[in-house]
Formats: sequence, C-alpha cells, structure tokens
Amino acid sequence: MGIAITCFAFILLVQHCIIINAKSVPKFPAILIFGDSTVDTGNNNYISTIFQGNHRPYGENFPGRIPTGRFSDGKLVPDFLASMLGIKEYIPPFLQPDLSNHDLLTGVNFASAGSGYDDLTTTATKVIPMSDQIKYFEQYIQKLQLIIGEEKAQKLISGALVVVSAGTNDFIFNFYDIPTRRHQYNITGYQDFLQSLLQNFVEDLYNLGVRNMLVAGLPPVGCLPIQITAKSPFLRKCIKEENFDAQSYNVKLATLLKQIQDALLGSNILYSDSYHPFMHMINHPKKYGFLKTRRGCCGSGTYEAGPFCNKHRPVCKNASEYLFWDSIHPGESAYQHLSNMAMKKLRHHKLSHSKIH
Repeated sequence: MGIAITCFAFILLVQHCIIINAKSVPKFPAILIFGDSTVDTGNNNYISTIFQGNHRPYGENFPGRIPTGRFSDGKLVPDFLASMLGIKEYIPPFLQPDLSNHDLLTGVNFASAGSGYDDLTTTATKVIPMSDQIKYFEQYIQKLQLIIGEEKAQKLISGALVVVSAGTNDFIFNFYDIPTRRHQYNITGYQDFLQSLLQNFVEDLYNLGVRNMLVAGLPPVGCLPIQITAKSPFLRKCIKEENFDAQSYNVKLATLLKQIQDALLGSNILYSDSYHPFMHMINHPKKYGFLKTRRGCCGSGTYEAGPFCNKHRPVCKNASEYLFWDSIHPGESAYQHLSNMAMKKLRHHKLSHSKIH
C-alpha cells in the first residue's frame, strides 16, 4: 500500500493554518507529481493491482462522493496545492484515458500507490515503480511537444513545480515488516542505497528538463496506525526505532539534496521535512481539530486500508476529527492543513520558474 504519510514531506513545523496572500504565491505553469499513495490521484485504477482506492468508502467527502482512486475520504495535497497555486482544482492521473490538452498542459500525476525507489518494493504489489514513472514522464513530454511544440514544451517543463513523494514503502515492505533487504544491508546501508536511487531519479528528472523540485523526507513511520497495530497493539505507542531511523534518513537526505542542487546548474531542489510537523500534529492534535491520531476513521482504524477498507466497514461519524482516514492514509482535513503549510514553504523559498537560469 502506498504510504500516505510521505505527503507530510510538503510541510514546515507551524502551529496555524496560513492565509495565502495571492500576490506572493509563486507562479508555475503546471504541476507534476511522482511518488506513492501520498499523491496518487488514481493511476492504480488503470493497472492490475489490489492496491486501489476506487471503491467506497474512499471518496466519502470528495465532490459527488466519488471514489476516485485517492487513498483518502477526499482531496489530496496535490489537489489542494494545484488549486492554491491557481493552476486547477484537481490533478488527473496520467493513465486516465480521456485526458484533454488542458489537462496535459497544466500538469498530471505519475504516482502509484505502493511504489518506492527500490524496484523490489513493487515486485509483490505490481504497481508502478519510480523507474517506470520516469518512462511515463518521457511519454508525457512527447505529448506536450505534439500539442505546443518542442521549445514551448521545454519551457513548460522547466517552469513546472515537480513534487516527489516516496520512500516509506521501501522501509515498510523491504526492511521492517518484510525484512528482505535486511539480508543485504543494515539500516545505514539501506538508507544510503535508497538515497543513491533517489539521486538517480532526481538527476533523470533534471536531464529531462525539470528544474523546480520538492523532494520528500520520511515521516515518523513508527506512528502509522498499522505499524502501531503490528508492534504495539495494546499500548498503541509509536515505534521509537522506526521513528529514529526516519530522522537519521532525513538528516542525510537534506544534505544530499543540497549537494545535488549545487551540482545541477539552475536547479532549485527543496527538501521538505515531514517528521517534525507530523509529530507536532500528533502531540498537539487539538490545535488542528483532531481527537484521534493513532487510529483511522475506517472500520476499527487499526488495520483497514485499501481492499480492507470497503463498503462493508463502518466509518466514523466525523472524519475531520481523525488525523487518519484508514490505518495508513490521512484524511482530507489533515491534507488541507498540510497544504496550507506547504504553501508557506513555497512562498518562503520563492521557488518558481522565474529563478530558472
């Protein structure tokens, strides 16, 4: 299952929602998304996998109460960001067969729930690995060139905001719960292995013309309800070891991204801290309107996600009081808070196509 918490890679540690001053909002011609269920708006609907969110009760609070494939009760951070940036209201999945020229020109989504940087992550899930998301991006560029020509397509890509949100699945599927990679690496070695793959991914994007990137760090993996259920079912406490690993990974990633930016002329690569903001929401839930932070709204909230969160499972009366929608993914209310915070980061760093050299 794509681990939605990497979406918290878009946020800073702040205590209040931010009122956006339209005059200071950075301008991008398009927004492009890569990653896992943090940001997948429905690509998994069009591939053969059980990791899908295109059934009730997913979409319970989406306009029209439609289950779109988003692993939430409503919108995701990419949707909110696209709207707040004045680009469009929703970001469609690239695999959607009826995309219009306007859809393509303003940005699409290549993410796949259950994906990761390590191709081994997708072996069992049969979802779209990050390496194949790059291939779809190449197809997307070709489509742009047919619509507006090569020169304008290149300008659009260089000015677009690109969000990369992945990594948690790699640790869940390959190191903690299914310890396949433990036979090859200790935690430090696996962190370095993943970050070498992440670096290759960022460089591939750059070589295809991308210049503005937000790259996600890891959230507190040990605070996912499903991880708590597996390892602290009675006390329901966050798993300290997994959270410590996430923090050390993030420290190394922040340094690495600075080095990558220095090496890639004209690139603007932001590292987004996900760990501390998310812990702030857990430790101070009332500031965000939450009453429950360690179980989801769907069913018991302890294990239901994807196919196990279905129309036969009851849901809570008020999803906005729950940080999580299911045992893995946040609800729309949480995504709204996180999107406001993301905008503050974009404004603070003034990341926009106007900076391209």
